[in-house]
Parts: sequence; structure tokens; C-alpha cells
Amino acid sequence: MAEFKLRYHQQAVVDACRDILNGGEITEIVLSVTPGGGKSFVPVILAENLIPKIADRICWVVPRNALKYQGEAEFSDPRWNTDKRVRAADNGSDLSRGLQGYVTTYQAVGMNPDCHAAEFRKHRYILFLDECHHVADGSEWHKALDAMVKSAVLVVKASGTLSRGDGQKIAFMAYKDGKPELSGNEKRRVIIYGRNRAIADRAILPVSFRTIDGEAEWEELDGSRGESRLSGEESAKALFTALRTEFADYLLDSALDEFRLIRADYQDAKMLVVAPNIEIAKAYWSHLADCGYETRIATSEDTPLARRNLDDFKRGVYRVLVTVAMAYEGLNVPEIACICCLSHIRSVPWLEQCFARANRLAKGKSCAIVFAPADWAFRKAVRMIRNEELVPLSDGQQELVLGGERNESNGSGNARPWIIPLSSSAEGQDGTKADKKPELPPCPPSEMEKILRKNINGIITGYLATVNNGSKQVYSRMLYRRLRLVVPKPVSEMTGKELEKVWIWLRREYGGDKK
Repeated sequence: MAEFKLRYHQQAVVDACRDILNGGEITEIVLSVTPGGGKSFVPVILAENLIPKIADRICWVVPRNALKYQGEAEFSDPRWNTDKRVRAADNGSDLSRGLQGYVTTYQAVGMNPDCHAAEFRKHRYILFLDECHHVADGSEWHKALDAMVKSAVLVVKASGTLSRGDGQKIAFMAYKDGKPELSGNEKRRVIIYGRNRAIADRAILPVSFRTIDGEAEWEELDGSRGESRLSGEESAKALFTALRTEFADYLLDSALDEFRLIRADYQDAKMLVVAPNIEIAKAYWSHLADCGYETRIATSEDTPLARRNLDDFKRGVYRVLVTVAMAYEGLNVPEIACICCLSHIRSVPWLEQCFARANRLAKGKSCAIVFAPADWAFRKAVRMIRNEELVPLSDGQQELVLGGERNESNGSGNARPWIIPLSSSAEGQDGTKADKKPELPPCPPSEMEKILRKNINGIITGYLATVNNGSKQVYSRMLYRRLRLVVPKPVSEMTGKELEKVWIWLRREYGGDKK
């Protein structure tokens, strides 16, 4: 194999293989690797070190078809320089077809468990259960995999989020005090590579959050009116309303402003927009198109079209993708630097996987930013992810879907409305009041333009006065370059609304509203 510096968990797997070859009793490895940390290289390590010494083949089981083909390609990656090969397979006879193994899905195993069990009886197999949290204890998939687990010479249970959204236990996983048992013994090796360690190793980028609060108003089914802040007591109804009214446009526009700034320094940057369902995804797509962005939609509903759109997104044909359920495992586009998370789902495992779409490393990429509503459940989920806590959001219930019925998460868009959204407004990033309209007295349009230009010039002059004389020219060029990304024309040619937008942005970035 190629010689390069292995990350901690990868080296730990190599060490476990060495212990097995030296007579160790290890038959199980529990592998918890933060999303984006490099888990997909582990099956290559296992095959390279253990085949044909203690195993004949490896079976890699994944939750999605996209991951199945990515797994097949992983063994051909020139970085690994291995002669081992696996093939993407579903069901049938001779699944490996003369190679060193195969990659399949949990769904395929569930459809025909007997053919996989027969394969495991014929050959010595390593079983790599990828994103094993998809398999609930006692489920049909659990039963379908049981014979494979019992026959395998080594079972690896790997996950980027070692917990389930519905609070159920993970199949084949030992538990203690309601959490996965993460202590090893002679037969079980536990390897953990958390987010904080991965960031320290520069294996992934830290994710920054821009949470925006606001007000929402709706009509109950009995005709009464309700209103609440997103961060208030009625956050579920407020979020349901916000995702369907003016707040969503504001969040999209804020993310686009940031995305333009990112692209000024990183031309390959891409942006992901996550919608609650397909119908709303189409509305977001329309708004983005109105803003001049060539955008596509990839959802779980139109798979062939979604695949084509996703391939074009990866190749850089366009830079912004709107999706629903596909913002999860299998969407590996390292150039994603900005996510606008307009999803109603508040499951910690789901959100962690969603955020990880932006934490991948890419040449020239220096940041990963997520824009999202500032409801309490979202902020609590973010705190838990930052602290790497494997605890539920609420007692026995980690999947918290705010603002809609659960079947919205599959992208159907056909959930029965429980309230009628009326309107919403945003109040600025992280609770600031930076984006309120300028407090100016009523006056004719031409006079308003003069006042705004004067205020804009005052902020710029005041900012440059704080810079050393030798650096003024450099900082001035940088400021005006960023300004052109907010509104791409000279200040003298801007309309009143454009001047207002620039003034608001300058106050936030360089003026008194900047924290």
C-alpha cells in the first residue's frame, strides 16, 4: 500500500489487524469515526492486512446505493496502491465474482438474506457494517444480517453517528446505561475518532454556524391566530411557518451573500440548500433562480434525474444544489463550503451528517459555514454535536421533527398541514439586530439616496481610519471587493434598495453593529 501518514483510527485498525495475526482473539471492532474523518479507507486496510491470511473476502454493507459505488471505487483509489478489489453487488450467486469481496446495501440483504448467508458459508468473510446505526435492534434488517454476523471471522460495526434518530438501540451493539458500550475487551476492540480530534489533526474543517431568529404568525385550524419567535415556546409552529414564508427567503439571501464572499477567495466553492420537502424545495429553487443562480434539485423522489443533477454538481457544472433527503451519507462533495439548512428535522445524528457535507477538505477551501433558524432544538443539537454527546434531545426520543409531520422527512411534500402559515420575519444573525431596516425619517427617494450614500461613506471612512497608514490601500481594495459581491455595481449607480442593503451589510461587517 502507499506510504502516507495514517489518521489515529486508521492506525488503530492496522494495530488491531496485527494483533489478530499474532494470535489475538479479536472478533469484533466497534469503530466510531466523525463524519468526514476517513472511515471509508478502513475496509481497504482490513482487506490488505487480513486477506488471505485469516479471511478470503470482505463484505462491505452500506445504507445507500451511492455509497455502494463509492466503496467499489475506494479500492481503486491510486493513493492506496492495493491490488485488492471489490465489486458493487446486490443479490445473486458468486457475489464477489473472483475478487476479494463485494459492497452491497442493507436493503439488498433484507430482500434476499439467504444468498448472502450462503456466500458467508462458502468463504471466510470480514463483515464491515457501515453506518450501522441504520439497523435497529429487532428489525427485519437485523434478522437478515444475523446469519452473516454469526459466520463472519471479523465483524466491524462502523458509524459516523453512533446513535439512532428514533431512540431505538442499534442492532448487534452492546449497551450500558442506555448508551452504546464503548469499552473494549479481549474479543472486542473499540476505536473512537471524534470531531474535536479530527479538527486538531486537520482531517476535517470546523463548522461555523450562523443562526437567525425571527417572528412567525400562523392561523390554527380552528381559525384562531398564533405568533411566536423561532426561539420561543411555540418554536415548532414558528419553524413550520418560517420555512414556508418570508423568513426562508431571508435565510437563503443571507447564505447567498456569504457564499459570494467565500467564492471571492475560493472559486470552486459550492453551496447546499436543504429543504423540508419536495414542494418547498421547488419554491427555494425558484427563489434562487430569481437571484440569478443556476441551480438544480436532487431529491429522493426523482432518483435518475437526481443522480444526473448530483453528477453535474460534483463536476462543477453549477454551484448551488437544492436537496431534501439526500443531504446525508453518500453526498460526498468536498467543495461544499456553505449549507443553508432549512430542514425541519432536529435529530442529532441527521443534523451531524448534514453539517458534515461541508467539513470535507479541498484544495483552497478554508471554511465551512451553516445557516439555519435559531430555534431552541437546533441550537441544543449543535451544542451536543460540539460536545460530542451521545445523549438524546429528550427522554428516549432523539428524533425531534419540528414544524411538520414525520413523513415530510422523506421528501413527499404531502403531509397534512396542522396550521396555516401566514407570515414571518427575520431578526439578524445569532440574535443581533444588524439587519433591521435603516431608521431614517420619511423623505423623497433622491434625498434618501443621498443620506444612505453619506452613511455608507462614513462607515468606510471610519473603518479605514483604524488601519495603519501603510495598509490603508490594501484594506480599501479588500473592502470594495467584498462590497461588489454584495451589490455588483458602483455605489454611485445603486438604487435606493441596493444602497439600503449595502448600508445594512456595512453596519454588520464594519460598523457599530459588528460584534
